[in-house]
Amino acid sequence: MVAAEDLEAALRRIIATGEAQGVTLRALGGLAIHLHCPSANHRALERCYPDIDLVTPRGHAARLEGVMVGLGYVPNRVFNTLNGDRRQMFFDVPRGGQVDVFIGDFEMAHRIPLARRLHLEPLTVPLAELFLTKAQIVALNPKDVRDMLALLLDHAPGEGDTETINLGVITGLCARDWGLYTTVLMNLERLQHAILRNEVQLDAPQVALAQERICALQEAIQSAPKTLAWKLRARLGKRLRWYQEVEEVQR
Repeated sequence: MVAAEDLEAALRRIIATGEAQGVTLRALGGLAIHLHCPSANHRALERCYPDIDLVTPRGHAARLEGVMVGLGYVPNRVFNTLNGDRRQMFFDVPRGGQVDVFIGDFEMAHRIPLARRLHLEPLTVPLAELFLTKAQIVALNPKDVRDMLALLLDHAPGEGDTETINLGVITGLCARDWGLYTTVLMNLERLQHAILRNEVQLDAPQVALAQERICALQEAIQSAPKTLAWKLRARLGKRLRWYQEVEEVQR
């Protein structure tokens, strides 16, 4: 498995090369969280990072392959032909990994808009969007739980984006999309259960801090005024599937 430091160096090289060629790229996923969060190295939260996940604006997608091939990455031709307007993949042959690039927005179980705020951080998407790309996962797995807890331990929910999880961004998106609202609240409850059941063995002060920030997010999301579209969809509840099915990509 490639060390996180080596992947970070590769990530910085990709972003710098992209900028030099007029292609904006920003990281998301576990490696992006590792860059922001010292707690990701805590014994209960550490994990491996096999791949690099990125996003680029839709208008930059046509130049993306040139950047990646120039750096030695090999396009996944079949996948890119079928999905290239939304997502592209490149093999990192020497390391046995891959680079996964979302085009325009992040779209998995739920859609998270990213493109308009990519300028706020030099290497990653902003913390609020980084949190939501994890919180939108319907079938949350242990590594996603660890990633979300690392973010919450190192960054408070609040106003603005500077080392802060921007509550306005999260509550605004959840207030317009009942499906996203439902999944995010489900996952915040899942984090609470993971802590209470000792699935993640945090120290007592970390437990208290994580619980405090989880509660702050829950309260803000639930109390934010909702749109008419949200209210209409809420009437149907979970009788209808509220998320998109996500197919596992074969590497």
